Amino acid sequence: MTEKMKLLYAEDDDTSAIIYTEVFRKAGFEVSVARDGDEAWNMYQQGGWDVLLFDMDLPGKDGYELIRLIRERGDVVPILILSSLNHYKALYEGADDYLVKGMHVEEIRARLDKAIEHARQKTSPKDLTLFRISHKTTFDHVTRILTIGDKQEKLKATETRVLRLLCLRLNELCPKEELCDNIWGVHNQTKERELARYVSTLRKALSPDESIVIENDFGDGYKMLVY
Repeated sequence: MTEKMKLLYAEDDDTSAIIYTEVFRKAGFEVSVARDGDEAWNMYQQGGWDVLLFDMDLPGKDGYELIRLIRERGDVVPILILSSLNHYKALYEGADDYLVKGMHVEEIRARLDKAIEHARQKTSPKDLTLFRISHKTTFDHVTRILTIGDKQEKLKATETRVLRLLCLRLNELCPKEELCDNIWGVHNQTKERELARYVSTLRKALSPDESIVIENDFGDGYKMLVY
């Protein structure tokens, strides 16, 4: 038999813990549950985890603090957020993805598998800052260097923030509200127009790689696709 992947699930709500532990087990994971953030941190340090799944509003260390502690160590283990609220800001702290409670088992499994596969491509702490967008294009959001083939370009600060969010949501819709809120802390028509200008600039920067396209998805947001 194939050894099951080990999942550490931090959840303080009794009902959610019971329901989702069963969901993850049905999805093929060996699940261990921590009932607060401090217990999750202690269990994490024992090692051996393939994937971490945190509720954000935990007693003790909350989800944000757990993510920061783990990433500050340079660990590349995949971290996902499971919450009834939209905690996309956790992506900026170093989470790989977020799940909203109520998702179907198939979608949860697909997102877990995607996060695990991405983590396997990372072999060092430096890889935490590097996005491999396509076979010829990489982007380091700390140095702000976009590399396409043998050519490099240093992006401006706001361009970097926009591209990082699009990379985190590669091949998925990134709503305008989410982009504006993360970049400026406010969402309105003025910021949407400003966002459109930055997206236009990024399209030009990425144009040497014809496999990458940034689409405007029915006016709701942007989607960076790799063909």
